[in-house]
Amino acid sequence: MKKVVSFAGFDTLFNVQPFYEAVGRIGNRYDIDEKKVRDTYRQKERALMQQGEFMKYSKLMEVALNETAEELNFTIDPSDFSDVLIAHTVMEPFPDAPTALYNIKEKGYETVLLTNHSKDLIQANVVKLEHNFDQIITAEDVQAYKPSARFFAYVAQQLGDVDEHVHIAVDPTKDIQPAQAAGWQVIQIDRQDDNAKVASLMDAVDQLG
Repeated sequence: MKKVVSFAGFDTLFNVQPFYEAVGRIGNRYDIDEKKVRDTYRQKERALMQQGEFMKYSKLMEVALNETAEELNFTIDPSDFSDVLIAHTVMEPFPDAPTALYNIKEKGYETVLLTNHSKDLIQANVVKLEHNFDQIITAEDVQAYKPSARFFAYVAQQLGDVDEHVHIAVDPTKDIQPAQAAGWQVIQIDRQDDNAKVASLMDAVDQLG
């Protein structure tokens, strides 16, 4: 019996907030509100992911930063982009991620990481989990970003026949809804509400058979 648990990477296994905070801090250099820079960047990033032509994530970050700067009337310095790249590579897993992954393996599930990030960037983060995923599927592999149905169809093709597939994620638009549309079971983590039924990865583990 083949059982699979797939995971979104950022917001689910990795704490992405320090990365976006680093993007926001660029605003300090140009006397622009950090939140405005951060929010504008996130809008540009998401829009670029949804455009028709695929762009590798490391390049997409650069374009999103330049578009943010253009909209907010400042010019990106090469050191700004370097700082953002560094912030991405040093992102840490949530504290319960390694234990949760271990426990899921112990329950007999294969583990699969599904990420919008590119191969050259994701490995620096994955090594911190100290976990051997059965598969890591990136947007670069698919040439499309989540929530594209093409991404989820590609994953299904790569997994082959599966008796049980559960996708664990935080983002409803990028992960939960398209995973449900693909016919997968889902567990949504709500890290903003400590009283939520599933507020952590360990809570998600408890939901598995």
